[in-house]
Amino acid sequence: MKQYAWTRTVTLSAVAALAGGVTTGVAAAADAPQAPVVTSTQYPDDDNWHDGVGSYGTFVIDSASDDVVSYRYSWLGGVPRTLTAAEPGAPVSLRWMPEKEGPTSLEVQAVNAAGAVSSRTTYRVNVSDGRTAVTHWDPDSQSGAVTGSGVTFGASGPSGTGVASAASFDGTDEAYARLDATADTARTFSVDAWVRPDTPGADAAVVGQAGFSLGATAGAGWSFTLPTADGGTTRLTGGAPEKGEWAHLVGVYDGEIDTARLYVNGTLTGTATGVVAAGGAGALRIGDHWDGQLTDVNVWDRVFVPAEITDVATRKAQRLGYWDLETATDGRSPANAGGAPLTLAGDASIYAATDDCPWNPDCTPVTYPVDGSGDLLLDGDGDYATTPTALAPTDAGFSVTTKVRIDPDTATRDMTVLSQPGEHTDLFTLRYLAASRTWQATVAHDDRADAPTTTVEARYDVGSSAGDEFLAVVYDERTDALRLYVDDTYPAATASVTDADTWTPTGDLQVGRGTAGEYLTGEVDELHTYAGVLSQTQLAMLRLGGVDIT
Repeated sequence: MKQYAWTRTVTLSAVAALAGGVTTGVAAAADAPQAPVVTSTQYPDDDNWHDGVGSYGTFVIDSASDDVVSYRYSWLGGVPRTLTAAEPGAPVSLRWMPEKEGPTSLEVQAVNAAGAVSSRTTYRVNVSDGRTAVTHWDPDSQSGAVTGSGVTFGASGPSGTGVASAASFDGTDEAYARLDATADTARTFSVDAWVRPDTPGADAAVVGQAGFSLGATAGAGWSFTLPTADGGTTRLTGGAPEKGEWAHLVGVYDGEIDTARLYVNGTLTGTATGVVAAGGAGALRIGDHWDGQLTDVNVWDRVFVPAEITDVATRKAQRLGYWDLETATDGRSPANAGGAPLTLAGDASIYAATDDCPWNPDCTPVTYPVDGSGDLLLDGDGDYATTPTALAPTDAGFSVTTKVRIDPDTATRDMTVLSQPGEHTDLFTLRYLAASRTWQATVAHDDRADAPTTTVEARYDVGSSAGDEFLAVVYDERTDALRLYVDDTYPAATASVTDADTWTPTGDLQVGRGTAGEYLTGEVDELHTYAGVLSQTQLAMLRLGGVDIT
């Protein structure tokens, strides 16, 4: 009985306390402002998809409560921010520009003068892809352009892109194209083009009209120039034009925030704030006195956002050859997905070891190939393999990857893993140096016997995985960098390559020997060659082995 009375007393006390809490909560809720209502003409909350990436919209936020002084808001995954009302009870306007397509949401709460916060309103938006360019020109789709006699057609566009063709401009008075442009350059607009100069270093307008110029400025590099409303000029510069090398240029003027930006090859190289563009009308001028090639000119009436710029400017590596080195027939190891085979020379062979250890406890385990069920076995005494047309770099550069195993007991002399001869010298070599126990990659700047070279070296870890190494040589002409990767997707060594142009070698790719011999004692597997630059993700996939990136 006592226990029951005590329990009942506690229970009644808890109920009383809870009741008090509920009353307090009701009073607090009564003090809070009403949840806000959000409306937008450009981006309504419905099941449709609305325009779009790079285009601003207005969102009006209002609460029925007349004591609201501010609104807290955040976009999905974004940082919370606050908008202050002009006076208590007044609505606020939010300008917003989406940078990616897809569904998103805006969450808003009203705050009154006492600091009470309303319940949350969630406003959902389906954002479509960005509007297409209002003006476009390329040699295959000139959109009614008038072209001078100094322009010829039939050139190839930048490799590794979706742009197939380009036009050549001879730098004379007749090197031009003209067409009507519809973007208002006093307001938000963007312009881009692929350009390839033959005489860099001079002032040149690639694309322009009365309200802007995108091109190059002598001594300063690529440039984006805007006349301003106060009679002045804003000029952004960055990057360095190089003869015979494609570059992707983007100029963006964001009139909402009075900001101009210049991007070169997908990288932001210049920003100016407080810019009020004067704008201008008239025809779009393409390639005035330009000496070089031009293609894929676009003008938008919106912001061309960074993700779009990166995607357009990225030149994808193109596979040239892949040899998995699993089998050989009549002294030839086939290339995957077509191409010339590797021809084995000397006593070179495909090593494919097997054992019955899973079933026989008395077996003698064997050493397995570096990757898969086979690899190229070389004894260092005249063994090697060759294949023609394995490496034909573009002006973007080249990439070569392979896997190598060197027995630490025999790693006492210099050995060449790969070499790509030209007529007079090797385009590149990949070697092992015994004295320093390092891997060494070298590229020649052009095809002559006394050509300057650039070399990078990285330490060879003889104790890792019985000597197995993933090696990659990447020459990035866009950044003028030579990178050597050793068993990782981060470069083990990088060097700047100056005053060099990618050239096409004439000889066969050699596996296991160089021009001076240096025959390799060991095993080679998973050989890949690419025109262009492999990304870290692609290198990671190749490192896994048995992967073919097309």
